[in-house]
Amino acid sequence: MNRFAIILALGFGSGLAPKAPGTFGTLFAILPVIATEQFAYPVKAVIFVLLLLGGVWAADRYEKITGKKDASEVVIDEIAAYYMIFLFIPANVFTVPLGFVLFRIFDIWKPYPIKKLEKIDGGLGVMADDLLAAVYSIIILGIFYLGYTFFFSHI
Repeated sequence: MNRFAIILALGFGSGLAPKAPGTFGTLFAILPVIATEQFAYPVKAVIFVLLLLGGVWAADRYEKITGKKDASEVVIDEIAAYYMIFLFIPANVFTVPLGFVLFRIFDIWKPYPIKKLEKIDGGLGVMADDLLAAVYSIIILGIFYLGYTFFFSHI
């Protein structure tokens, strides 16, 4: 089970990038977003819950195995959070890259109170700050998406 926890925590290897592992983890997250875009909403919601619960478990196990608190190579939090964005916003050629940029900005910048969530111990703390960064991304991306759909529906 420890091996599976490590593989999941490291985003199937995407977190092992020598620079910017969170960015590579988020790039990896584009794959399940695109692969499941046509799935029914309840199926995508179950996938998200599995990513969320699996991520909390895997990040917690990784921390216990390695002794590293919120290690940069742990990217399951980026994967689950980026996936969450597309539970609320349809994935398309406009939203996927813009969602990526917005999420990375909020995940790196950590505006209030995202930074405070990093103080939560264990896997839940690893996941919490990224989930709030995703919420911020959903809000801004939602505004852009409404403008995008309004514009293109009137030309």
